[in-house]
Amino acid sequence: MSANIDSELIGLFGRWTFASAQVRRLEELKVDPAAVQAAAKQVIEQRDNPERQRALVDAMDEDTAVALCLWLRDPANASGLLEQARGKRGKRG
Repeated sequence: MSANIDSELIGLFGRWTFASAQVRRLEELKVDPAAVQAAAKQVIEQRDNPERQRALVDAMDEDTAVALCLWLRDPANASGLLEQARGKRGKRG
């Protein structure tokens, strides 16, 4: 992973959330996949407004922020994991 991307993610999420995203697994997080997708869309739409991006992240619960950080760091992998989480959630309900 690019050091530049990691630096940007640390700036957006803070060191704690970024570090959590490196050691936690998506299936450990209590997240709504649709909420993570919506959050990703909002953050990407605000790409030219770092203050607004930070406000969006600050308003999230910790698990959603970690999941979003995972997604932005590795979109292909996180997208697949979110699909798995969506499938597991549907089987329980």
